[in-house]
Amino acid sequence: MSFLSLSFVLFALVALAVFQLAPPRFRPLVLLFASLAFYATHGLGNALLLLCVTFAVHRAALGLERRETESGKLRLVGVVVASLVVALAGFKLASALTASPGAGAEGEGMALRVLVPLGLSYYLFKLIGYLLDVYWEKVPAQRSIVSVALYASFFPQIVSGPIERAGAFFEQLGRLDELDPASVAAGLRRILFGLFKKIAIADRLAVLVDAVHSHPSAYSSLELLLGAYLFALQLYADFSGVTDIAIGLGQLFGVKGPENFDLPFFARNLPEYWRRWHMSLTSWLADYLFTPLRMALRDLGQLGLALAILVNMVAIGVWHGAAWTYAAFGLLHGILMVASALTLKRRDAFFRERPALSRLRGFTAPLVTFHLVVLGLVVFRASSLTLAVEYLARFAEGARGGIAPTRLSFPLLHITPGALLGILVLAALMEFGNWAMRRPAWSQGFLAAPRVYRWALYYGIILVTLAVGHLGEQTFIYAQF
Repeated sequence: MSFLSLSFVLFALVALAVFQLAPPRFRPLVLLFASLAFYATHGLGNALLLLCVTFAVHRAALGLERRETESGKLRLVGVVVASLVVALAGFKLASALTASPGAGAEGEGMALRVLVPLGLSYYLFKLIGYLLDVYWEKVPAQRSIVSVALYASFFPQIVSGPIERAGAFFEQLGRLDELDPASVAAGLRRILFGLFKKIAIADRLAVLVDAVHSHPSAYSSLELLLGAYLFALQLYADFSGVTDIAIGLGQLFGVKGPENFDLPFFARNLPEYWRRWHMSLTSWLADYLFTPLRMALRDLGQLGLALAILVNMVAIGVWHGAAWTYAAFGLLHGILMVASALTLKRRDAFFRERPALSRLRGFTAPLVTFHLVVLGLVVFRASSLTLAVEYLARFAEGARGGIAPTRLSFPLLHITPGALLGILVLAALMEFGNWAMRRPAWSQGFLAAPRVYRWALYYGIILVTLAVGHLGEQTFIYAQF
């Protein structure tokens, strides 16, 4: 049941009605039943696995509080965390081994949906984080299995995140009797914005991107460059769109998830980019993998820092799946991140002594970073390393086989110039909306504007979204992970 389907809309309306009518003390239970019902539509076996894993983590967390020795606690948490990581890796590896040869990103996603339970990467990371937080005494172990099960299965977040921390989630569960109408309205606006991103931008770019990335030999250097740029835009609109929908849905039920994006394509370097992109995952890995590993390797100095960065970035890559392309994507970013981290102080000192160049750097640094991101996404999007190398080689070699390097054939790209220009205009408006939402003065100014202007904007977004796309069973790119 896709977020974009009519059946999900009906499900969400019924769940919201029951939730609002239920006494506050029963609302967590209502949310749990709704979440399990949603998840069961993707397979009863998947729902059973989720419940079994949740029960095991719940009992382990309670066991940590009962154990008196540090060695006993460490042994328990080590066994459970290792088991969860092995289970995740096993599912990912099984999906990679059984994927059909030559399947593209969409085909591989189909294999993942068949073999890997929906949202497995997300709810296992949430449960691992919860258990480690109990071990580190950041949060108390929850006595209620309902709270832990709802944390793992909360249906707005289980499809594609964001990965919410246990402490923030449980704190909000305690305030479900204080539902704020303004928060519900904000949730509806967020859902609308997410649908606009997905339907009006990401889905409209999908045909062009799929064609270019599936058969790079048929396209010119300019067309391949355009395909690389537009995949970055498609992925951003698709992933930030599903995040907006998830956050908005959560707000309808009194739970606001963490933000996942902060204008990532304006980052001045790769470390900053990863602090702005998929923030709930990168901050999770920073707390539970990078920081402990960095502390363990601190005696190695700069070498330890480099190793910690490389391991962290490769982990980000293979979190997406057991494929060489994902590992190479993570390794490429790891190498670039190491180079950036080890030279940042010297580069900053260099530009401080040259104010004119420093001002120019403010403009060029985001451009350079964006192109490095696009380069990495070519590898990420490819179904194999061979196809990724072919894409980059074809782009670099210029004229070949009668194809001029500057050819730009819109019929071959399955789009018209007017449609592409319209999508780019909508993308610019999307990014302005992202920017405005991060600034309280703009958000408050919008809410203070006359109602007629606000509703004109809402209806405008709805009309544009319906005019260029449709609701259905479309999937989100990150739902396959």
